[in-house]
Amino acid sequence: MLALAWVFAIVGLVTTWIVGLAGAMKTVPRLEWREAIVAVPLPLLAIGLAVWCLSRPIPPDGPRTDRPWIAAGIPLAVALLALLILAVSYLDQPGGPM
Repeated sequence: MLALAWVFAIVGLVTTWIVGLAGAMKTVPRLEWREAIVAVPLPLLAIGLAVWCLSRPIPPDGPRTDRPWIAAGIPLAVALLALLILAVSYLDQPGGPM
């Protein structure tokens, strides 16, 4: 599950970057909400998986006794960054949100 969080976070960041560039490269730079919504699911999946990896109970007889803070925190931060980039691209466009 942690590997999926990494994949979703990285692919979500790339998708967000492409959607932001596509909105900025139009003749009239405008990012419609229908175009922006395409970039939301992957970062949300990455956030959900990373939070699940951090919040699931650890069995006392398991080999690990600590949580994967770095391994799950990095995709969590990348996915939050992707959502932040998308929000700034959408909300800070000329003429306001569309």
